[in-house]
Amino acid sequence: MAVNKVFLFVPNIIGYARFLFYLIAFISHSLGSWQLCIGFYAIAFILDEFDGRAARAYNQSSNFGAALDMVADRSATAGMCLILAQLYPRYLLLFIIAIALDFSSHYYLICATGMLGKSSHKDSAEWSSNGLMKLYYGNKTFMDILILGNELFYIFLYLNFYLVSLSLRINNWNLNLWLLLIIICLPIYLLKQATNIFQLQNSAMEIAKIDLINRHD
Repeated sequence: MAVNKVFLFVPNIIGYARFLFYLIAFISHSLGSWQLCIGFYAIAFILDEFDGRAARAYNQSSNFGAALDMVADRSATAGMCLILAQLYPRYLLLFIIAIALDFSSHYYLICATGMLGKSSHKDSAEWSSNGLMKLYYGNKTFMDILILGNELFYIFLYLNFYLVSLSLRINNWNLNLWLLLIIICLPIYLLKQATNIFQLQNSAMEIAKIDLINRHD
């Protein structure tokens, strides 16, 4: 039986590589190699920028590729949050909330996108009533900044655990380098979580609105 050529599209092959690198990263952490873990995790995250470029360059955009990218992102976030919950058990509840919010907001968004007959969840800038969501999905630069800040926040938390002694000395003040970077990324991270909250709220409202219309038909 012939293999569906969509599975062999260049951006989808990049997607498979991302899954592999994330898996290697999480296995490396479980085996005690934090250097390999953060290295492969960073490579997989960087590759996320190239699958979209490849899809446009080779005219190989696909629903399968969009789903693959979405699942890779959600899996990576959940995996890193679980690792951080292990490293920082005091903040276990916050990491659980972060995972739940990430999954639920994107799941509701995908459901709303399909029910509204849109081709991509990124079209939500057209139908969302929330200004932050419109900006997030309507402005790629703003989206990239929030995504990057979100990932760097998790990465710096991970590095802070293993390289806690790394510090900067400024005018007799010793500053923990990773803690400083975490503080810098924190506002961007919180803005990304706010975007997820509004994404969940707006998507739920659209789905309920469709349900109400269907009941009147």
